[in-house]
Amino acid sequence: MATAYRVIMTGSQEVPPRSSPARGLGTVIFDDAALTASYTIQITGLDFGPVLGRPAQTPDTGDDVTSFHVHNAARGVSGDVVFGQINPSHDADDLRIAPNADGSWTVRGRWETTDPANVSISTFASQLDTARIGSDVPLYFNAHTEEFTGGEIRGQWVAIANDRNNTVRGTTGDDFLPGLGGNDRILGRQGDDRLDGGRGNDRLFGGSGNDTLLGGSGNDRLAGEGGNDRLLGGSGNDLLEGGRGNDRLDGGLNSDLLVGGGGNDSLVGGSGSDALRGGSGDDRLDGGRGRDILNGGLGTDFLSGGSSADAFRFSSALGSSNIDTIQGYNAASDTIVLENSVFTGLSVGILSRNAFRIGTGAADGTDRIVYDDQTGALYFDADGSGTSSDQVQFATLLGSPDLTRFDFLVF
Repeated sequence: MATAYRVIMTGSQEVPPRSSPARGLGTVIFDDAALTASYTIQITGLDFGPVLGRPAQTPDTGDDVTSFHVHNAARGVSGDVVFGQINPSHDADDLRIAPNADGSWTVRGRWETTDPANVSISTFASQLDTARIGSDVPLYFNAHTEEFTGGEIRGQWVAIANDRNNTVRGTTGDDFLPGLGGNDRILGRQGDDRLDGGRGNDRLFGGSGNDTLLGGSGNDRLAGEGGNDRLLGGSGNDLLEGGRGNDRLDGGLNSDLLVGGGGNDSLVGGSGSDALRGGSGDDRLDGGRGRDILNGGLGTDFLSGGSSADAFRFSSALGSSNIDTIQGYNAASDTIVLENSVFTGLSVGILSRNAFRIGTGAADGTDRIVYDDQTGALYFDADGSGTSSDQVQFATLLGSPDLTRFDFLVF
């Protein structure tokens, strides 16, 4: 079984407490089968440059990191070093410490039985495997600096998820929130978060910030909510909802429902028979493989069905700001679907012979769908008068493929 731990490093956890603006936020995942603990921590307010042989970030030497370790003790108690990253380093094969664009640093690596640690990870296996969600284990990260040689910020390991059904909540920072196994509910809240459902049927809610949501296996629901988010469905039949912002949705495998929402979104169905709904922005929809249904919604959208028989659905109010472009329409297999409540006066089913006309405008009172086979422009005329006030363009088909009334289905 795997267990995930959150690490929040602050000066207040030091013994005695330190007054430090520095902070760390990270995640440790313990794998009881492999006996490994993989960790990733983002540190702000400290300078790793000098200790790594890099230029200093700040002129103040007090914030220079001198060592970085895992210690063995409960919260509020000082303990011995059991596994070192810097002075000493017990993780030379996996340790990576790199600066980020915002001035923070990311420390990542893996504690395994083959590392020359002061104490083997196997010593703590039972505690790490059985920790109750929300509880501490007697391990903490500690960052030592020139000003605070005994430690400036420290963070206890707190269990947040395992292979059972969990609710995993983020902080105000940039979190990595793994669901692991089980049917989980993961709440990113604030910050630019990474949510990973893992195995099981999961529900992921990004919250505010620019988040990345990964469904994993199982039938998952991914909701980006606020921010410019990236949603990746995985291998199940998933529901992806972008929410506000300019989002990127990728259904992955199997048959998924992708809903862009507000903003200018990019939706990719992937494999499987998917339904893509752009929402209210200027969206790009790509069905990918499989028999897909593409509905741009409002806005100026770009629709590409892919290789199989696809349906391009129009069900939103028509207007000059709602003209979609269709790429790769295959008249032999694809269909244009018209909603009767928008395209009024059309009979349900295959478009009637008298309602379809090829040209630049209606010729008589029965013409409703007008297709300009020279430009690929597709129009709806509410009364067949052919006047500009009544004829409204709703799509352009790139390449001007040959269309007949059998390309249209009214429902």
